[in-house]
Amino acid sequence: MNARPSYRADIDGLRAIAVLAVVFFHLGLLPGGFVGVDIFFVISGFLISRIIFSEVDAGTFSIARFYERRIRRIVPALTVVMLATVIGFAFVLTPVDFKSLGQSMAATVAFLSNIYFLTKTGYFDPSSELAPLLHTWSLAVEEQYYLLFPLVAMAIGGAGASRRRAVVLIGFVLSLALSIWLVRVDATLAFYLPFTRFWEILAGALVALAPRAPPSRARAEASSLLGLALLAGSLALYHEGMLFPGESALPPVIGAALILYGGRGERHRVSALLSLRPLVFVGLISYSLYLWHWPIIVALRYVLMREPEGIETGLALVAMFACAVLSWRFVERPLRHERPETRGRLFLGTAALGALVVLFAGLGQVTAGFPGRLPERARADAAAALDTNPRRAACDRLAPDRLQAGEACVIGDPNAAEADFLFMGDSFADASLPGMSEAARRMGRKGYALVHSGCFALAGVDQPDPDCRPFVDAALAFAKRHSELKQAVLTARWTSALLGNRFGQSKGENWLITDEASPAPSLAENRAVFRRGLARLMDGLAPMQVSLVAFIPEQRYDVPRALMLHDLYGHPAQASLPLALHEARQAPLRAAFADLARTQSFQLVDVGASLCSVAQGCPMQRGGVVLYADDNHLSRSGALALSDVLARALRPGG
Repeated sequence: MNARPSYRADIDGLRAIAVLAVVFFHLGLLPGGFVGVDIFFVISGFLISRIIFSEVDAGTFSIARFYERRIRRIVPALTVVMLATVIGFAFVLTPVDFKSLGQSMAATVAFLSNIYFLTKTGYFDPSSELAPLLHTWSLAVEEQYYLLFPLVAMAIGGAGASRRRAVVLIGFVLSLALSIWLVRVDATLAFYLPFTRFWEILAGALVALAPRAPPSRARAEASSLLGLALLAGSLALYHEGMLFPGESALPPVIGAALILYGGRGERHRVSALLSLRPLVFVGLISYSLYLWHWPIIVALRYVLMREPEGIETGLALVAMFACAVLSWRFVERPLRHERPETRGRLFLGTAALGALVVLFAGLGQVTAGFPGRLPERARADAAAALDTNPRRAACDRLAPDRLQAGEACVIGDPNAAEADFLFMGDSFADASLPGMSEAARRMGRKGYALVHSGCFALAGVDQPDPDCRPFVDAALAFAKRHSELKQAVLTARWTSALLGNRFGQSKGENWLITDEASPAPSLAENRAVFRRGLARLMDGLAPMQVSLVAFIPEQRYDVPRALMLHDLYGHPAQASLPLALHEARQAPLRAAFADLARTQSFQLVDVGASLCSVAQGCPMQRGGVVLYADDNHLSRSGALALSDVLARALRPGG
């Protein structure tokens, strides 16, 4: 290897494909564009492995010098983007989201944001689609790789070329095998964890260690053409619903590796195409473009409370490229070159930056998101995001073995002689629990709450969360052991169980449920499974009287955010859900309940009928109380404000 690997313009062209793929994917214009990150991984592995092994061979490799280059390459532009992000979003983020931004900044400067966002995938966590620094997870994976790889390179520095390739190939195979296995166990873990991604970077290292270039121009071009075909197929045919990474990442990774390998030979038509000046320029600014594109998209989504459309998308692209060019020209380029005499100050400054960010994150945690930056009314409306069921940690998601041991949350009047009702459901039940408990207390009654967020109250049904069926089975067994229970109150996100999707600010599709009678999972089959599952649950609860709490309005917007932005800027002007939209969403559920009523006896409590009107729609507030903590779930105050409605479920005949 040469001590100074030569520049290849076609690699910048490949970078351009990668970054444009990611940008267009995030704008909803390219379904498989997420594989752009995988292309970046391969390029990174190729380029940096060339440099490391060249310097190892020349006896000039230095860990300090390596990390100086990494800091100069990564940190300056990242610092500017984070600073602009925190200043810009200070004007629009709710306190709970601003606190999360501080946390993600701290994780980013520690290059642990992949782990941070992995921990934020819980049911009640804010949607990652609105996390301004979500995209930094890929930077974290790379830097975690580069904590280890230079040490490995030094350890095998004296080995022959074939032994080096063998070591890298072993790492590649082990990481790929782990990715293929884990993506079937937990796809989120496989997506974010570094060891399930390292094989993609190692694919680039294998190309760098390849013993020779393609033996002819024709073979070089054939390699690159095949690589382009694999990339094009992945970009066009892949979609978010597929298992990824695992073996699904092989085509784009192999495609990028083949292009890098083909470019090592004589210049040909593909390398000439990738070396076109517009592509090369986009490749040169690709890092800054990657950094800037996501916060800009999130800012638009956050303020518009929907996806950008038409001219908004065009303006977003202009803003991304303008910021990227300025960042590349005035931040990246001037600070990229090595300066041994300033290395100590560089390391010290980077440490100081990290300390400042951690301090900011800590203050954000202590102050709960710097609410003082908002006017009083906006602050009060935004605070509803934190106004959730205070007993969630104690009552939600009880493990089946705890239910088998007789443990359950007691709600209602603690002085009542004995529990006489059961309150069961998913996150809608958890959110409603303060109101149901207050309703029972006023009636002098006590009951047990069996709630599990993410699990519809359906028996004999396999749901997206594999913990659901064991929980429902354990809940039914608990009910059978307590013969003193006379009544069961059930509530859930019934529409999602029936229709297989989520309505509101955060979207969710293909929530498929199945049972033993299902021919195959599908949205159409959901309706039949829903009816059978609810009927089985009612049969299992017999002879208890069953009440269904339903038709809780699902709002279009995240309510605390919508109210805060309306207070600040008058947008959105019409925040509450129009009655027609509510009725359209609930109509299939009304039909399903009507069918069920032919064979089952139950009373139905219509929450929406008590809230909604033609004139006002389905309001976000009632008597000055913010009813929701997000777009669908009642706030604690909202549940208490609706306790009179919820009380109907505890009265015979409603």
